Amino acid sequence: MGTTRVTDGAEIGGVTISNVNKVWWPDDGITKGDIARFYHAISPLLLPWMRDRPLTAERCPDGMLGGCFYRKNFPEGNIPVGAPRLRLRAESTGKDVNYVVGGNLEALLGLVRVGCIAMHIMNSRVGSMREADWLAFDLDPSSGEFADTIRAGRALKTILDEHGLVSFPKTSGSRGLHVFVPLRAGHSQEDVTAFAVRVGEELARREPELVTMEFSKKARGSRVYADPFRNAYLQTIVAPYSVRRRPGATISTPLAWDEVTARLDPRRFTIRTIEKRMTAGDPWADFKKRGQRLPG
Repeated sequence: MGTTRVTDGAEIGGVTISNVNKVWWPDDGITKGDIARFYHAISPLLLPWMRDRPLTAERCPDGMLGGCFYRKNFPEGNIPVGAPRLRLRAESTGKDVNYVVGGNLEALLGLVRVGCIAMHIMNSRVGSMREADWLAFDLDPSSGEFADTIRAGRALKTILDEHGLVSFPKTSGSRGLHVFVPLRAGHSQEDVTAFAVRVGEELARREPELVTMEFSKKARGSRVYADPFRNAYLQTIVAPYSVRRRPGATISTPLAWDEVTARLDPRRFTIRTIEKRMTAGDPWADFKKRGQRLPG
């Protein structure tokens, strides 16, 4: 794994990780160093999803024992100097935010070094911040039942198929399911979001007892929320192969649609099991080759 012991931690992938033996998952004996080593090992699959994209990281300094918060602003020196930055004005506050731009192993491991676990990415790149590379749905079950998510995902696939759109599912790493539609260049985030809203509304009309578009959690009841707003400007979604702060250190794992059945258990995909799964191949290997235009 490219690990060398040093006095104040361990050098992993050329980055010194302090407190490598700090336990982040007490029930599983998983340490901060384990997460850094996992990201180093999975980086050939993960880094292409992060490349040239501004990142938001989920910072959890004490792992499962403490709280987490989303971190966007990383001033110079906060993580390795080699990590590129992009300064963007936050529309909500009017203040500048220094985003880390992904795709660099030093940046990825530097984020772990400062206590970050999950990596969240935008659907746009630094050279075309208002254009979307994909459409994404985040299916979140208010009931907490993953079986509801599966049913909603299959119903969503039916609608996308009717529009002639190829889609790719992945686990969120928690209770949800993410469905991506790869796009050709030239789609604005506004148009992609509007299309996602229309599809979500159609899904909710067809499955009114199962799916809702209600933003208010109280109004959702026990239904699955089909969130279309991961597609909007500066919004993010957890990257494929990202670790989640969940029991077992689960992974947001790309799937083939024939795996999305009642037998699917997202808890099976963890930092300790994903390597064996990947020997069978990546079900999203042709994602970029399948770019499409959305119907008018």
